[in-house]
Amino acid sequence: MDASAAQGAAPPAGEGAAPRTRRADPWSTAAALAVLAVVVGLAVAAGAWHASGGRWFVVDTPSMGRAAPVGTLVVTGPTTVAATAVGDVVSFRPALDPGVVYTHRVAEVGAEGLRTSGDSTGAVDPWTVTDADLVGRAVVLAPGLGWLLRAVPPLALGGLALWGLGTCVRDRARRASLRLLGGTVLVAATAAVQRPLVGAEVLSTTVVDGTPTSLVVGTGLAPVRVAVQATGGDVVDLVSGAVGRLALPASGARTQIVTSLHLDGPAAAVLALVCALPLLWVLVVGLPGRAPQEAR
Repeated sequence: MDASAAQGAAPPAGEGAAPRTRRADPWSTAAALAVLAVVVGLAVAAGAWHASGGRWFVVDTPSMGRAAPVGTLVVTGPTTVAATAVGDVVSFRPALDPGVVYTHRVAEVGAEGLRTSGDSTGAVDPWTVTDADLVGRAVVLAPGLGWLLRAVPPLALGGLALWGLGTCVRDRARRASLRLLGGTVLVAATAAVQRPLVGAEVLSTTVVDGTPTSLVVGTGLAPVRVAVQATGGDVVDLVSGAVGRLALPASGARTQIVTSLHLDGPAAAVLALVCALPLLWVLVVGLPGRAPQEAR
C-alpha cells in the first residue's frame, strides 16, 4: 500500500488547519499603556491641585484682551485681598453676579477690598471684591489651551465610537480606512462646532469725531480681518485678543460687519499642511495590507 495513501492526502491550505491567533502588537500595547499612564497622572495631579484650593477655568469673553483671550486656560491658586497687588490677575465671583466667575486685573487695593478691570476697555468694574468673593490669583494663563480642553470630550467619545465600530470590520485595510476617514470627519466637525480659529466680537460702539466707531476684538486663535461690508468700508486686522477700531458709515443704515481668516504665506502653508495630513499619511505611510488568513 502506498504510504501517501495510507496517511491520507494533505488537506488543502486553509482547510482543516488550526486557526491562527492574532498576536498583540507590542508597540500598540506600549502606546496604550503610555497614554493611560499620562491620563492617570494628569488626573491625580488635577485632584491634588483642586484639594489644595487650586481651580481652573476657560475664558469665555474677550474682556482681558491679549493677556487672556477667549479660549485661555486660567489656573489659579488660593489668595487673599491682603496678598494681592495692583496688576495681579484674579478670579472671583462678585456679589452682584455670584453665578459667574470673572477673571480681571487688580486696578486698586483698598481697605474694603479690590477694584478690578478688564484689559480690553480699561473701565473699572462696578463692584468691590472681598476675600469672600475671591476664587484665587492666576498663576498660569495659557492662551489656546482652553480650546483644546473643550475639544477633548467630543474627540474622546467619538474616538471610542470609531474604535468600537472598527472592531466590527475584519479586513485590516478597510478598518484603517474607516478609522482614518472617521477621525478626519470627527476633528473637522468638532472644529466647525467650536470655531476656535476665526472669531471677532464688538465690545462697544460710540461716536468718535463725529463718526460712529465700533471697538472690536479678535476672539479666535488665528489672525482675522474684520471689515464693514460696504463700498469703501473700513477694515482692521486683528490677532487673538487684540482690540481695534472700525469706522462705520454715518448714513445710519444697517451695517454688516464680516470676519474672515487672514493669514500670511507661511501661516497659510502650515494650515494647508495640517489639513492635508490624512492624505499625506496615506500617500507616504499607506494603509496596512491584508493578513495572510484574510487574503486566503
